[in-house]
Amino acid sequence: MERDEWVLVAVHEEEEEPEPEEPEEERGTRRLLALLLVVLSGAALGLLFLLLWLLRPETPQETEGIAGYPIRVERIISSAGDQDPLVTPLGVAFDADGNVWISDTGNSRVLVFSDDGDLLRVLGAEKGPDKVYSPYGIAIDAQRNRAYVADYGGRQVQIYSTSGSYIGHYPAEDQELRVFGEDGFSPYGLAIVEGRVLASSNDGLYLFDGEGRVSARYGTGAREGKPGAFNFPDALTVDPSSGTIYVADSMNRRIVSIDGKGRVAWVSGTPDVGGAMTGFWQLPRGITLGPDGNLYVVDTFRFDREGVGTGHIVVLSPEGELISEFGRYGLGDDDFDFPEQITARADGLFAVADREHDRVVLFRLEGALPAPDVKEAKAYEGALATPKKAWALAER
Repeated sequence: MERDEWVLVAVHEEEEEPEPEEPEEERGTRRLLALLLVVLSGAALGLLFLLLWLLRPETPQETEGIAGYPIRVERIISSAGDQDPLVTPLGVAFDADGNVWISDTGNSRVLVFSDDGDLLRVLGAEKGPDKVYSPYGIAIDAQRNRAYVADYGGRQVQIYSTSGSYIGHYPAEDQELRVFGEDGFSPYGLAIVEGRVLASSNDGLYLFDGEGRVSARYGTGAREGKPGAFNFPDALTVDPSSGTIYVADSMNRRIVSIDGKGRVAWVSGTPDVGGAMTGFWQLPRGITLGPDGNLYVVDTFRFDREGVGTGHIVVLSPEGELISEFGRYGLGDDDFDFPEQITARADGLFAVADREHDRVVLFRLEGALPAPDVKEAKAYEGALATPKKAWALAER
């Protein structure tokens, strides 16, 4: 008992014993080290913030007018009314009356606007046989007053009258689906060829007869770089005077011209090599024949802040020669951000589905088209080729 008490007392006495005073020199060293640690920590945080700032995603900026920029905006369509904005529009077309048809893809509907920008009708928004899920390309048959909508989510082409009545869909109910290959039918782009509907799908182009059955297929069915194969062709257009079909073969990063007999006339661009882009085209996703007879191609990944001599819209001759580039990246009314499909009216009015801006831009071209930038022209050299082997057109 006494020993226990002694231990307790001894401990108590040790706690009260004053610690030896630290020398002034050691205290100064410790302060210096602490200050140095604070400075180094601040510098590390500063470098971290600088690194994050340098690696941040680039955002579009307002741009000022640049001499030679040929786009003059006439109208921007960004909503179907108050509190009802467009979301991720992908496709656009004009009908014979000049009305603008828009695939409002993010809202799973098709909108029709007048030439003045007034909303005329909404199609495919409600559940039913005419419902659209992921509308993309739109083609208008002015002779039959029909509008065709490629619904890649619904895996069919929906058919409406240009006045808005629902007519039906392609493919026909009795169509054997094996014709569309392993991935099935997912239509993206549409065009009218002598009154029949031509639709692009995952691995090729499919021509429907008047009953909705596939009568012919363009393509080998293999997603590869050889002529005759397609890899997600997102858009196509047809020259009605010659029957020539022009295809934006998106994931093969090229433009393909097919003559009226179903043979490859020329190919512009080269597919990726080892998963890397090596050619001129980056992601062509829209194509139309302009009123001047030239091809206007939307290359979605071709970002440029000036848009004169380079840019999102590339102009080719019908023979595939490079004529011009324009269309800049930014926040202005005449700028684009991830543009998709493009169309043109006979009177010179163009429309582009400006996807990331959630709008459709209607514009005209004024002045001379800017010549391609020297580097762009150099990059295009060697891009154009004429295959020796004829295209295989598989009749069904």
